[in-house]
Amino acid sequence: MSAPPGGSRSGASKGATSAESVRGDAPVVTFVVIAHNEAVGIEHCLQAIAAQSDLPAFEIVVVDDCSDDATPFVIAQVAAGVPELRTVRLPTNLGRGTARAAGVGAAQGQLIAMVDSDIVLPPDWFSRCREHLEGRDVVSGTAVPDGDVGFLARQFGLQPKVVASATRTTGNNALFRRTVFEHVSYEEALREGEDVALDHQMDAAGVVRGVVPGLRVEHREHKTFRDEFRWLFESGLGASRQFERYGKVREPDVALALMLFAVVAPWLTGRRSTRRLAAPVACLALLSVAHVARKFEARSHPVRFLGATAADSALLSSYFAGRLAGHVRLRFDARAR
Repeated sequence: MSAPPGGSRSGASKGATSAESVRGDAPVVTFVVIAHNEAVGIEHCLQAIAAQSDLPAFEIVVVDDCSDDATPFVIAQVAAGVPELRTVRLPTNLGRGTARAAGVGAAQGQLIAMVDSDIVLPPDWFSRCREHLEGRDVVSGTAVPDGDVGFLARQFGLQPKVVASATRTTGNNALFRRTVFEHVSYEEALREGEDVALDHQMDAAGVVRGVVPGLRVEHREHKTFRDEFRWLFESGLGASRQFERYGKVREPDVALALMLFAVVAPWLTGRRSTRRLAAPVACLALLSVAHVARKFEARSHPVRFLGATAADSALLSSYFAGRLAGHVRLRFDARAR
């Protein structure tokens, strides 16, 4: 694809109730930040965007997905010192797909940067991304720690490894030529997994993408254990939908297959009921050890590593429960049609 920047504004702004007018010259780049109850960390995200080095005319569009905490107040405080910031407010909580589409629809820049509200960009993020955009349509950095272990990183203080995103273009930090959105769009019906769906659309449309070598962004996770547990269940639901839709086998699909085998095998072999839990518990523990070892440097902190694997076992159980619930739901939906 690799089209030059420019073209008509595209994308959706369904559900937006208000947006302040843009001040100053037409922006070269629009930073789109989606937020739902992100009062704890969004100030750091927005200030890091405004402090980018070598930044041309820009705007920041914050899509507030009907937050019911202090998020609107924090945004207003930042906007008092950053006149380039404006807000699109959604009347009800509509999910990430609608929020991202609304941000694209409101953007006026030739370039569109997607930045999640729990991401803090390094000062040279934009300049490095723009340089690497030569000959490409979309580029991104790598978030550290990886999104599914943010709670563990904060709670246990382990050193995270730099792990490539599961999607070719991550949803948490990416710089797009706006012409990309003349060919693809965020699915507004998706409350999560919208970046995965966009990833597949971009593959089909021939969008040229890349990851900027060595460019890391800080992922500042603020979820509680309860929030993380619920989020992983929802992620499991979404992963089931993605597997059914795209038929692509990923590492989590292999892990789910191993868990199912560990649950079913003892019944097939006729083991006593008291021993039937041993295999799935052992499998879950091993998967947790492998997961934490892949995401963290843990050799110097064995006690913290064990604590993280114990917590990860509970979190993975929520993810696997979401996967099973998702597949069951899809089967019922298919029969109901």
